[in-house]
Amino acid sequence: MAEPLAVVTIAGANYLPQAAAMAASLRRFHRDVPLYAVLAGTQTCAPSLERLGARVLALGGLRVEGLRGMMLRYGCKELCAALKPAALLALLDAGHRTAVFIDPDTLVLASLEPCFRAAAAHSLLLTPHVVPKAALDPDEELERALLMAGLFNGGFLGVSDCAEMRAFLRWWAERLRTHCYEDVAAGIHFDQRWLDLAPGFVADLHVCRHAGCNAAYWRLRWIRLEEREGAFYADGEPLRLFHFSGYDPAAPDWVTRFRPGWRVEELGEAAAALFRQYRERLREAGWRPGAEPEAGLPETHRAVRFLRRARARAGAAVAELLRR
Repeated sequence: MAEPLAVVTIAGANYLPQAAAMAASLRRFHRDVPLYAVLAGTQTCAPSLERLGARVLALGGLRVEGLRGMMLRYGCKELCAALKPAALLALLDAGHRTAVFIDPDTLVLASLEPCFRAAAAHSLLLTPHVVPKAALDPDEELERALLMAGLFNGGFLGVSDCAEMRAFLRWWAERLRTHCYEDVAAGIHFDQRWLDLAPGFVADLHVCRHAGCNAAYWRLRWIRLEEREGAFYADGEPLRLFHFSGYDPAAPDWVTRFRPGWRVEELGEAAAALFRQYRERLREAGWRPGAEPEAGLPETHRAVRFLRRARARAGAAVAELLRR
């Protein structure tokens, strides 16, 4: 009989060190939780993950309609995002009552048991980009950027096996088959903007507003980050999962590529220590400067990529005109 809850992550060959670092951090607090890793490329094994007890799933092990076209149409980041609903359905089909997705570029820093319990108690668990304290300290530029990215962050979410959840996952998978790319002027930001529609599909939806669950650079303005005796806290509560979205360990002085010019040293001592720790965990997991492999995908059809990028540029130009 399958364990009630399982975790899954998705990574291309270029992100295997991040996936291994996440898996190792998960094992520090949850040694026995089943962990699956979907390899979004042509590779079929990942020893660094298998040593941590992860069950590696090659693309052929998922039920993905139109997979060949997706592999031609999408780059690695897009494909990884587009595979989320299929990966979650695979865990439910394997007999797990609850499936939790965790992005590879995250670090588990405390027990996720409260998050796991909440996921198991509801059909769908999502985490918002903003937290209640944002109303007390507005940042219009950041808020507008988050509106374009979506209400919820897709780096951590949980689903339970029920009819409404399976229906939503099938719908989400169908949308992501052809519309999982970045074109914010057209209302598309990879997999995330589709999650904005989840409340209309899923009645039993839980929004986890814990400041330390799926925290990331977009929350650092609004949460108080502390380090005490080697443990990290967000607003006095354990920092359970931090999402290093857009962080490049080859450029360790910068917080994220999504907000250029933001230096790690500006975040304060606790956050700077957190980023240093993450880079060291990546090194332990096999990351080396300049050693990033290719993503492991076949070359995307150039005409398809050209047309999509042209459409995105045209949409951005129209959006800029409308703002004037």
